[in-house]
Amino acid sequence: MSGPNTAGRTAPDAGGQSTPPAAGGPSAPPTEGGQNTKAQLRRLARRRRADRTADERREATRELTGRVLDLARGRIPNDAVIASYLSLPDEPDTHPLVDSFLEAGYRVMVPYMTGGPAADDIDWAWYTTGSELSPGVLGIDRPRGEPLGAPALSRASVVILPGLAGGRDGSRLGMGAGWYDRALAHTRPGTLLWLLLFDDEVTDTLPQEPHDHAVGVIITPHHTIVTADNGNRPAV
Repeated sequence: MSGPNTAGRTAPDAGGQSTPPAAGGPSAPPTEGGQNTKAQLRRLARRRRADRTADERREATRELTGRVLDLARGRIPNDAVIASYLSLPDEPDTHPLVDSFLEAGYRVMVPYMTGGPAADDIDWAWYTTGSELSPGVLGIDRPRGEPLGAPALSRASVVILPGLAGGRDGSRLGMGAGWYDRALAHTRPGTLLWLLLFDDEVTDTLPQEPHDHAVGVIITPHHTIVTADNGNRPAV
C-alpha cells in the first residue's frame, strides 16, 4: 500500500514539527532550449554563494551534517555504502559529514576525477578514516589510493549530490559539466539521490533536459524536502 503523497513537502524535523520549505531560490526568464536559462541560473547561484560569510558556511555545515546523518540513520542500514562528494570552499562542507558517516559505521566512496576525456572521467575511491587527500581536478579533494571504476557506484544505497539549486519537483541544477549525469547511469534501481543545498537555493522547478537525473530529497540546514520525484525512487 502506498503512503500519503508528500511530494514537495518537508519531512518532520527532530522535534516532530514540519517546517515550510525555503523560498526565494534563483530564478531567471526561460529561453529557447533551456541552455541560456541554466547559464543564467548558475551565474546567479554562484554570485550568491560568493557573498556568504565564513560564519554562515560554518553554521550551515553544522546544521546540515546533523540533519543528513539523522536522515541516513532512519533510512539505510548502518553498514551500507554511501557515495558523497567532497566539497569545494563555496559549497556546504561535506568533510565533517563523511567523517560522521564513517563513525556511524557506513562505508563511504567519493568521486575520483581524473580530468581525462568526459567518457573516461567517471571513477570512485573509498574514503576511510585518516584518508590522505590531495587536490584533484578543479581543486576537488580525492583520496590517495586505487580508483574503483565507474560501475562501483552500483554498490551505493544513497548518493549525496552537489548542486547550485534544486526544485521541489526533483529538478537539480548542477555545475554544468554533466559529471554526475554520466556517473548516475551506474546506479542500481532504488538508489536514493539526496541533494545538499543552502536554504535559499530551493525553488519550485528548474529547467531540465532528458539526460538530467531528478533527486528524491533536498536537504538544507533547516529543511528536509521530499520532492515530487521521491515516489519514483523506492527506498533501498
